Amino acid sequence: MNIRGVAGVAAIAATGLLAYGLHQLVPEGQPLTRSEVIGELDGPPLAGYSRTRLYRYGDHQYLTGQLISGERDLAGLGRAPVLDALLPAVAERHEPRRASAQGTAPALAAGQADLAEDLLRAGAASREVRNLVYGGRDNGRYALLGSIGGDTGVTLIGTPGQTLYLVTSALRRPGDGDQPAARDVLRSDDQGATWRYDPEVALGAPQRHTMFLSEARAVALEDGADGERLLVSEDGARRWSALRLREQVWPDAGSYAKAFHEQAGAGEQLAYGWSLYPAAADRAVGWSWREGVTADGGARRIETRRFEVRFQSGASPAFRITHDVAPVPAQDPLSRPVLGQPVYSTHGNRIFRLEPDQGNWHELAATPDVRGRPTWIGQAWFGRNGWVIQTYADHLFSFGEYTRTYFHTRDQGRSWRPFQLSPDQERGLLGLDAAGEGLLVHADRDGRTLIVRYALE
Repeated sequence: MNIRGVAGVAAIAATGLLAYGLHQLVPEGQPLTRSEVIGELDGPPLAGYSRTRLYRYGDHQYLTGQLISGERDLAGLGRAPVLDALLPAVAERHEPRRASAQGTAPALAAGQADLAEDLLRAGAASREVRNLVYGGRDNGRYALLGSIGGDTGVTLIGTPGQTLYLVTSALRRPGDGDQPAARDVLRSDDQGATWRYDPEVALGAPQRHTMFLSEARAVALEDGADGERLLVSEDGARRWSALRLREQVWPDAGSYAKAFHEQAGAGEQLAYGWSLYPAAADRAVGWSWREGVTADGGARRIETRRFEVRFQSGASPAFRITHDVAPVPAQDPLSRPVLGQPVYSTHGNRIFRLEPDQGNWHELAATPDVRGRPTWIGQAWFGRNGWVIQTYADHLFSFGEYTRTYFHTRDQGRSWRPFQLSPDQERGLLGLDAAGEGLLVHADRDGRTLIVRYALE
């Protein structure tokens, strides 16, 4: 074959390779177009950049998000409690104004109202970031339950009853004795209709995966100087007792670490991972795994153990440890499982569900390939009758960018339908409705924030 022929073959091959690479970049599926407005935020709109989080406790839903406050937001924010005014540190900074109220009940109430107004006006003048808390039902209007300043966000934690705890970003004084450090916490006993500062409750970082098994019993994980600790409260998160989990789950940790380092040397470090989930009002289940971790972040799973904790009134918790169980998915660092709600997790391209009665994980499905390339799961949302997953896949011209594809399934992963989201839909994405049949998006239209449901057909 002459040079011209070779060049022609090379050109054809290059054209084919280019076409294949471009084909991989084309998103699969069709856009979601059929929509209906199912609710509206009865207050200021959430910022487009805001990381909005949807919580479900019982038959109520709550939204938390942020905005940069300005003069135009004062009226809307003023119709709901200004929660900063309930925090002692904020009130102390405005003590002269409050002291001038002369101690009468009407004057004190007026003083607090003045403080709330001052906080909003000062925040608007400085373009302060405010966190908004909205509450409502699956369909309908969402009322503004309160707002509070702070650019690091807030967290809602619910109990099996009607109590809600709003964990702020303000660090409270360290706890006494073994009591964990905590954040300032606001409490509502009527699903967010009214709030009060609760100085006795200890919640927030460094606690992880905090969950209420009953109104009084709460559990959490915490990384202590002596290793992982299980925190247990029997009085509604007021006082916590700490149990050294490593002593219970890995009693051989000391001797194993010595042998490991003698064999592995400095090239690999020993690490432990932990997870915790609610199983019943008197029982929690978790897993721990030890890994060899290299300097470049690679991890080699060595062994996984399962632990079950049964709580007993007036007695120490009882542990049951199972050795050498199958590897399990790691827990989302931000997850706070709710007793009675299904628990799902993902690892790579696989989807798992926790069976609380058995206390074991079951693999349910795997995600499909995209344009001939294997995928991995970025985010996932689960409803009663359907799931939605966001996947990523490598492609020929990736250069650090990956093909992002959304899929919906109605049959627990036996079949998948791809679809596309616009940039505006992605920015306002809240997740699935409770039924798992529609995608919820918040959208700003003419200064109003609407909750739009896009049907997953």
